[in-house]
Amino acid sequence: MSKFTFTPSQQRAIDESGTDILVSASAGSGKTRVLVERVIKKILAKTNIDDLLVVTFTEAAAKEMRQRIQVALQKAINETDNREDKQHLVDQLMRLPVANISTFDAFCLQLIKRYYYVIDLDPVFRMLTDVTEAALLRESVWEDLRESLYATDDAVFERLTQNFSNDRNDDGLSELVFSLFTFASSKPNPAEWLASLAATYDVGDDLVGSLYYQTTIKPLIQADLTQIQADLKTALDLSVHFSLTKHQVVTEEEIQLLVAIVQSVDDDAAWNQIHDNIRGYKLKRAPSVSAKNLEADQATAKDQIKDLKDGIKKRLTNLTERFFNLNETETLEIMAESKKLIEKLVDVIGLFSDAFSKEKRQRHMLDFNDLEHLALDILTRDSETSVQTRTALQAKYNEVLVDEYQDTNQLQEAILTRITTKNPGNMFMVGDVKQSIYGFRLADPGLFLSKDKAYKEDDSQGNRIILAENFRSVENVTAFTNLIFTQIMDNRVGQMAYDTDAKLVFGATYYPDVEQNAEVLIYESDEPETFENPDEPVEATNEQFEIDGKSEGQVALIGQRIQELMTTKTEIFDRETSEKRPVAYRDIALLVPTRKNNLVIIDMFKKMGIPVVVNDAESYFQTTEIRIMMSLLRIIDNPYQDIPLVSVLRSPIVGLDENELAYLRIGNRTDDYYQAVLTFYQNFDTFKESGFAKNIYQKIDRFLTQLSGFREIAHENQIATLIWQIYQETGFLDYVGGMPAGSQRQANLHALYNRAHAYENSSFKGLFQFVRFIEKMQERDKDLAEAPVQNVENAVSVMTIHGSKGLEFPMVFLVDATHQFNQMGMRMPYLIDDKAGIGITYLNPENRTAMDTLQKSIVKSAVIEKSEAEEMRLLYVALTRAEQRLFIVGAYANRETAIKRWQKAFQSQQLVLNAPARSGIKNFMDWIGMALVRHPQFDKSLLLDPPVVPQLLDENAVKTQFSVSFYQKKDLQQLSVSEEEVTQIDWLEATTDGMPETFGTIDVDQIDKVLNFKYPFDNLTKTTAYQAVSEVKRLFDDPTNREMDQLSIAGQGNRYVTSELAVPKFMQGVTAPTGSDIGSATHLVLQELDLTTEVTLVGIQTEIKRLVSAKVLTQEVAVLINEQHIANFFQSDLGKEVVLAGNTVQREAPFSMLLPASELFQNVESPDEKVLIHGIIDGYFIKDNELILFDYKTDKVSKDNTIEEIEKLTARYRGQLNLYGEALANMTGLKVAHKYLYLLAANRVVEV
Repeated sequence: MSKFTFTPSQQRAIDESGTDILVSASAGSGKTRVLVERVIKKILAKTNIDDLLVVTFTEAAAKEMRQRIQVALQKAINETDNREDKQHLVDQLMRLPVANISTFDAFCLQLIKRYYYVIDLDPVFRMLTDVTEAALLRESVWEDLRESLYATDDAVFERLTQNFSNDRNDDGLSELVFSLFTFASSKPNPAEWLASLAATYDVGDDLVGSLYYQTTIKPLIQADLTQIQADLKTALDLSVHFSLTKHQVVTEEEIQLLVAIVQSVDDDAAWNQIHDNIRGYKLKRAPSVSAKNLEADQATAKDQIKDLKDGIKKRLTNLTERFFNLNETETLEIMAESKKLIEKLVDVIGLFSDAFSKEKRQRHMLDFNDLEHLALDILTRDSETSVQTRTALQAKYNEVLVDEYQDTNQLQEAILTRITTKNPGNMFMVGDVKQSIYGFRLADPGLFLSKDKAYKEDDSQGNRIILAENFRSVENVTAFTNLIFTQIMDNRVGQMAYDTDAKLVFGATYYPDVEQNAEVLIYESDEPETFENPDEPVEATNEQFEIDGKSEGQVALIGQRIQELMTTKTEIFDRETSEKRPVAYRDIALLVPTRKNNLVIIDMFKKMGIPVVVNDAESYFQTTEIRIMMSLLRIIDNPYQDIPLVSVLRSPIVGLDENELAYLRIGNRTDDYYQAVLTFYQNFDTFKESGFAKNIYQKIDRFLTQLSGFREIAHENQIATLIWQIYQETGFLDYVGGMPAGSQRQANLHALYNRAHAYENSSFKGLFQFVRFIEKMQERDKDLAEAPVQNVENAVSVMTIHGSKGLEFPMVFLVDATHQFNQMGMRMPYLIDDKAGIGITYLNPENRTAMDTLQKSIVKSAVIEKSEAEEMRLLYVALTRAEQRLFIVGAYANRETAIKRWQKAFQSQQLVLNAPARSGIKNFMDWIGMALVRHPQFDKSLLLDPPVVPQLLDENAVKTQFSVSFYQKKDLQQLSVSEEEVTQIDWLEATTDGMPETFGTIDVDQIDKVLNFKYPFDNLTKTTAYQAVSEVKRLFDDPTNREMDQLSIAGQGNRYVTSELAVPKFMQGVTAPTGSDIGSATHLVLQELDLTTEVTLVGIQTEIKRLVSAKVLTQEVAVLINEQHIANFFQSDLGKEVVLAGNTVQREAPFSMLLPASELFQNVESPDEKVLIHGIIDGYFIKDNELILFDYKTDKVSKDNTIEEIEKLTARYRGQLNLYGEALANMTGLKVAHKYLYLLAANRVVEV
């Protein structure tokens, strides 16, 4: 069928049938091609396309699948000569538009529309697709229910509210209700799952004898104790091997004491005994051993033992806090009370679910969650019509093909099993569990893993096919990914083993020899670590664009590396043309863990001249401009809100500063701030007040006038109209456009307008409700609108790792790999897991003390395990997006901090790193660093104490190419600034459109000719008619350059000088003299020395003092002039000739000359156009009717004065001296016999 040659595994996935099939398709393995080929093969076997059900994860994937099948069908039609086959294929092509190739939601909607009568559903409904409307409706239903519950005076509900709320509001309870409702909604039977939650709190009177303890708590305690034993055994082995006798004795005692504790747990001793044993177990103080008495390997072993025991102490502390804070009686009491709260909570969620469903039915609405539950209801009801429907669908679908199976949930799985058959099985599932990254959407990778295990152990249940070949990436990307994951992923940390079946296999053999080295780039921020919200957006940098933090440092480092790639024209292999070419901006993608640095990236890349497009929505509700707008909307709704009011007054909209705000408050210290503003405004006396007060009055007058107008608009118009009026009257939209990342900020404000417009189209109205909704979105970090910046065709792409799934790029930068995993949820008073249930923090109503239940500790362990596994899979997705080059960027306080963390890997003597070392990791880079640090290629000079590293890696892993580099602020070059292009518009046409014709007879053609006149030498308008020598000297390096290497004129009107303007003195700080300052001062001294007498060192010093006294030189610069270098010049043969020439020597001689523009610039056709070249010659004199030209340079030269170094400097200035010579010859009419370059630092004369 296709000329593409499939691998044996791919061919199996295409051909096999007669049973359920699970295809584990690694990144880049061609799963979509295989899926399409399987569909085509079935069609060729006379299966109709509409007898297949193809379920995809996204609408985009469904569209792509349909398009690929269409192309394959058209190709098959063209290739077949059989009339019957051709007719069948044409028929399939006609059926394709209505074929069942869709998302799961779309399939369920189709099922409901067709079989609504099975469940007595009103067929007239609309989809609640707008998340704004859905959230507001849910809030409204809950508020009504909550008020009714408060009215019942239910004591348990009151305790439930107190347990999860604070002294300000009951939002904590609301958050819990919504979270648990959403979680339950992903289950096939939500009510049944909710009802099971309280069961874990029912353990009876004997905690140790309970089933919950035996099956859940005990294994976790044993696992921790086993790990402590293993670590102590490792410490003991080290002490024995390296003859650390004192450490050996202490460790043996610790092991002996621990054995008794382990035995008590294994033997099910009473809870209180285990409690006392574990709380009483302490590691002994480390023995004192002088470092002077230790060999180097003993000292290293001692440090390793210390690290091991520090880890054991942390594990013991964690074990105690999780399980043994309370005795058995206290623990059982808390469980019993917590059970009551859980049971009440389940009842409340049941009431809310019923009320929410009822409200939606009354409004004839369905949301996406309803679709799946109603579809399952249609298929599972105990009625004749339901059975008939299920049987008909099973008979209809020849096969059900599920793409991205790893991202399905239990509810979706229940639907799939109802429409497929078992004997023979007809479900074809394809996916990669290593790319399951949608846990926040309640995807359950356990479904994939359980089938993978079952099919592997018993192929009668289904076939398991592995697609391991990666046809996307060069060999080094594949090897690098394997190098990392063979060491960090297993069943304990990662929920699956990265074994032979999971490893990537290099399959992209079509790549030629291209640069493949993976680069790890670390910015040393010199900042202490913080534990604030890691996803809080970072504002754009300051106007001077200084690097003042981790984010700016990383972005500057990335920008500099991109500029290097562009400057050096690094080649990539273009897979479309099958040729090498220089890398373009569009070949580069920046993958970010969160969107928090988007504004920094946009702003800094703009300054660096790097085009960038942000593909993901910006968290714009958290940005400054949106916060200001939301504050303004709040006070339009109700001005008696102090914090929003002050934020508006302080903002650019009003423009009061801190002193002016304080002045307003002083006038009225007791009322709310709005009343203080009114007091000032109403009592203002123009004749009595100071200029300071008058300035405030003008601002307040304008603000109150605008506020009154805005409030009137809000009462009479839609919110979108109000927002746009605010933009127009205040100029705020234009103002933010001039701020750093202005385009993104304006896009954010436009997004707010669009959000308001969408809100008005819902069933909710009013400014108060809109503000309330936005507040809820901010609280839950559910910013759901998009605020894209302008798209650029050739630009670096920026997107989240989640957003990059399914995409691929020649070069990938993993940005902010040291970004802390978000564990804010762990601090909540409740945690939820689909298997472990719900764990809560119990608040004692009498003494208001909070204590985590044992159930919460269990749930927390499960949540952490899943979270770590998902973060690991997220890293896998990021690394496998790269086709050819991979760059991983992060920031640590310093190199020592990074290496110290990574060197924990040396505690592991197996290929897979110790579980404790991996499970405590909080960012990608620590995983990566620990995996790299044991590699033979790792730069041992970076290590703090280079240990002996066991050879654990296989031959392919050892061949992996990578480098690790550390950068400090001083290592980053000065960022170049690039002007933005000015958009050209046909202003004349825009102005004259629609104007009445008030003129008489006129020659329209002549007017058009004049108005549309185009200057024939347009290129010359893009440069100046004069150039400095330094700007064109390259053309004079060699005589042939004038013909072969003309300068090109840029698209914008710039001279050939640096793109940065000189910093005015009033903006300059007090800095040390630069090399340029010292060089200019040296030239000045050489110019001013008296040549009529012998030049000596004393004379030079005297001249410098004179120049300082005359305030021509500053003392700071004068002391840095190398007087000996100047004296050496006059002792040279050239210097002696200069002195001999005396007053005839011309020093610092200005010159100018005209050169044809066509000799300097490309594409200049006019022979008459000239360019004025100007400059200053250090010196020349006439000898024997010929010119001797000399120029001194203060460039630094090494002490060795190597020939190569001298030649390099000569080459740098050859063009300049050639141009000086040509100018002198033109000015004087004399021949330039010699051109000398004198290098002061090297005391060398070089003839050019």
